[in-house]
Amino acid sequence: MPDTASLAQCVAAEAIRATLSRYCRYVDVGDSQNLSALFHADAQYLPMAGRDTYRGPVGVRQFFVDLQGEFIALLNAGGPKPPRLKHHLAMPDIQELKASSARIETRFSVYSNIGLDHTGYYIDHMSPDELGNWLFDYREIKLDWINTDSAINALLKR
Repeated sequence: MPDTASLAQCVAAEAIRATLSRYCRYVDVGDSQNLSALFHADAQYLPMAGRDTYRGPVGVRQFFVDLQGEFIALLNAGGPKPPRLKHHLAMPDIQELKASSARIETRFSVYSNIGLDHTGYYIDHMSPDELGNWLFDYREIKLDWINTDSAINALLKR
């Protein structure tokens, strides 16, 4: 019979995977309100190389407001239409799982109307809130590859 600590780790790992999945779903549907609720008040969000660090739920919402504004400006200047994205996660590598914290690295692939749009990985530090929901303390997005036809290229050139 498994011990209580092992069961607690299994429950925590599943809660972490649920948060990672929700993050992708909320990004894909553009739900910045629910997305921002996945971050602790003092969390750091580093969305891509060359971009600012955003802090807490308010900062996460601001990033998506900024991103939407950038895509609209690009579109108005004759640039690409904002893509509809679908994030796909590999199995998360949950490292150093403790009762009050975890480090996670998760590879991702993102598909859009052009097919495979970009790939990379997330570096996360998470901890549970008072209800046992695992939230982000730190999220950094690292891009490995971007399709030459991806609309993201226009944003990275700014």
